[in-house]
Amino acid sequence: MLIEDGKGSGSKLSVIDNQADVLTASVINQATLRGDTFAWNAVAQNVDTTDVLLYVRNLSQDRLLVINRIYVWGDVPATFDIHLQTTPTAFAAGALGLVVVGVNLNTSSAKVADGEGYSDATNASGSIITTLANNETTGDEFGIDYQTNDSIILGTNGTIGVDVIGEVALFECTIIGYYIDA
Repeated sequence: MLIEDGKGSGSKLSVIDNQADVLTASVINQATLRGDTFAWNAVAQNVDTTDVLLYVRNLSQDRLLVINRIYVWGDVPATFDIHLQTTPTAFAAGALGLVVVGVNLNTSSAKVADGEGYSDATNASGSIITTLANNETTGDEFGIDYQTNDSIILGTNGTIGVDVIGEVALFECTIIGYYIDA
């Protein structure tokens, strides 16, 4: 038997036995089981100070893309801007960088992401929602795992991008999100 958790989180509680033990299934876990969770990952492109490390756009006309987390790492001390925008403009890989395909996190699912991703993109901007810094002063930088608590939701043509302030020779950037019905 499944019951709502009563907190508005979308989690379901499954009653296991008469002792009221419960098993919580998170929204992202449910989305992953349905084959609706994807990761876009870009690494080690030759980005300049005007380029975007990773840029993801929701193309679905009837589903929202909920951004669950963003991971970013650079090989030098740097700050990273996370920005949002909505644009109906179709982006071309040649004009905007290298294509990054969303990978389904459920390996038994054949679903593909209804979105596009690019790395080493130029002229991709938007409203900055946060700035992250690796705050390192040596060559031993640590990655930043920014958990959004599912608070970033991209509608049709909604985009999220990660810019680096400065120039890195090596980087890794991953955006993880899942689709829900609008």
